[in-house]
Amino acid sequence: MDLIQAVEWSRHEEVHPDYAIVLGKVPRETADEVILRVLGTVKVFGRTRIRGRRGDSTGKQAFILVETSMVLDQNTMPSEVGVEGEIGPWPVHLVSSLVSSSEDDAFQFKLCALLKQEGKSMDDVMSFAKKNQPPKADLSAELVHAIGKLIDKCGQVSPDGPSYRKLRLFSGIRPVPPGEEEYDVWVEQATQMVSEWQCSEAAKKQRIVESLRGPAVDMIRFLKGSNPSATATDYLAALDTAYGTTESGTDLMAKFRHTYQEKGEKISSFLYRLDKLLHRALSKGGIDAADLNKTRMEQLVKGALTDDMVALRLRITHTLREPPSFSQLLREAREEEEWIQSRETVRAEVATTAVSQPSKMFELDSLKKEVKELSGQVTRLLSVATVRSTTNELTGGTETVQPSERREVSPVNTKAKPRTASIFCYWCGEDGHTKRECKGAEDLRKVNRKLIDRMKGNFTGAL
Repeated sequence: MDLIQAVEWSRHEEVHPDYAIVLGKVPRETADEVILRVLGTVKVFGRTRIRGRRGDSTGKQAFILVETSMVLDQNTMPSEVGVEGEIGPWPVHLVSSLVSSSEDDAFQFKLCALLKQEGKSMDDVMSFAKKNQPPKADLSAELVHAIGKLIDKCGQVSPDGPSYRKLRLFSGIRPVPPGEEEYDVWVEQATQMVSEWQCSEAAKKQRIVESLRGPAVDMIRFLKGSNPSATATDYLAALDTAYGTTESGTDLMAKFRHTYQEKGEKISSFLYRLDKLLHRALSKGGIDAADLNKTRMEQLVKGALTDDMVALRLRITHTLREPPSFSQLLREAREEEEWIQSRETVRAEVATTAVSQPSKMFELDSLKKEVKELSGQVTRLLSVATVRSTTNELTGGTETVQPSERREVSPVNTKAKPRTASIFCYWCGEDGHTKRECKGAEDLRKVNRKLIDRMKGNFTGAL
């Protein structure tokens, strides 16, 4: 951050330069409580208050704008602050010492940039002033006039420069045509971009008008007719009058106080809804910027569901510390949500593993029961086959046995026994021996196949 940006930053936050300092090289993750504790070790600052943060070009460090309760003096102010061996050191810049030099630096920066762009030097400016001065004219006055024109030209930078990103289209027509944005979405982007554009007021107004169509352009034309000197902020105010919400700041705060977390909604999503509504109330004057963090935290705790574990943790800790900023609070909520989600995933995996083991045991028991039933059926079929075989042997194969006579024959009274080839083991499935004589391993699938074949008649002695 250069000197010009530091001075403009303090003016934008309405901090008097005599009470403002800028800390540099502060890690982005450093909490406000840590910064205030470090500043409290310097007595010349008095009571301090953090007014804003801005990241540097690396994205790893930040600049901190601090307002003090005492008038600062360059001679008594330390060049850096920190806790030895623990925090810092962080360089300290006094904003009041930058104000006088920043104006000269801004002029020099713009002049050098223009001369470099045009391929000229300072000697060319001097010769231009000498060539166009009237007889016996004051050289210094002409030089200032010529440089003033150059500065005006330097300020008229092309709006299509590399750092310029155009606003999306907005016409104010209902329903919203394809390719355009709703007013709420468009005005949020426009407000943010107007505050960040580093260009003249005329260029800002031009960029706003470029993004408008239809009735929205008419609103700006009506404003310019009544107020030719209107600024870019006045343009946005006029559009908000026509297309923005008619609710006052008090109404928006009442709506904010009655916003609650919905069933199944994550606490981070609920926090985002709260902050969006809170900033709308801020733009309408319903709340002071200094009370944003406190008010947001109070409603988050009040409006969250009672069975939300993340909200429960925030309820326990919010009274023990200063209310955090939106970014810090959102980060904490998301970390808690991810931690809870990871634990639930592990529990689900363990439950699935525990259920799979009983299911395998149940399948084995069912298979054994089925084998037992099939064994009983095969035993009955073998008994019938044995009776028939014995009867045929007694009659010499010529006597036909009537059904009534077949019923009188009992397998208990006969001395004939089934041949060894028709016997197989119900334990291993092999032929020629029984389960009592088996010394092999259990093979239920092979036993099943044997039983099914015998039921179909594919066994020795079957009729």
